[in-house]
Amino acid sequence: MNSRRLFIEEAKQLKLNFFDFSLVEDEACNPYIEGRLHLPDEEENLIDSYSIKIEVKDGYPNKLPLVYETAQRIPVNIDWHVFPDGHCCIVTPPEESLICKKGITLEAFIIKHVAPYFHNQLYRELNGYFLNERSHGDKGIQEFFLNRFRTNDSEKISQWLLFIAKGKEPKRTENCFCDSGKKYRKCHRDLYKEFSQLATRELVYYSILLKQK
Repeated sequence: MNSRRLFIEEAKQLKLNFFDFSLVEDEACNPYIEGRLHLPDEEENLIDSYSIKIEVKDGYPNKLPLVYETAQRIPVNIDWHVFPDGHCCIVTPPEESLICKKGITLEAFIIKHVAPYFHNQLYRELNGYFLNERSHGDKGIQEFFLNRFRTNDSEKISQWLLFIAKGKEPKRTENCFCDSGKKYRKCHRDLYKEFSQLATRELVYYSILLKQK
């Protein structure tokens, strides 16, 4: 099933009580959905809504859809995590790769990534800053890896990513590749398996990026 057909089928099956939307096609027959995304508080009371549009990208579900805020409520500014062409910066590139490798549906994308993004935007509107903010561009990618490996040593992470890129996974009872002295199964096994889903070229690129920091 091609990207557009899959997107249409998933859009028709969407049943989200916090998202009122319509499935539309533009003049070139490109499908998209648009409507109001309602944001509830912890007690499920409506606190605000955003007008949004979600477009399918070629390669979906191996690439995430593009999301736009359509009422010009959020500045088109990278400081607000909106790219110059107007689409929202939902996740970093390595996160997108991992999300798609694990498998994603339109409904899961909206629930797990789109709604939290706009909750964070609302928090900034109300308080002047994001509750959970990652930096832009390369720095945001670096922060993602620092957070996942739970260390501030980007040089070590750079080396670990190169190790993962080689594809030679340690045996479960061997010492971990991070030189912690712990057994692999009790140390970085889960992260090895997670990041080994990325292509070798991606791992090498991110390794170089972290080394530059």
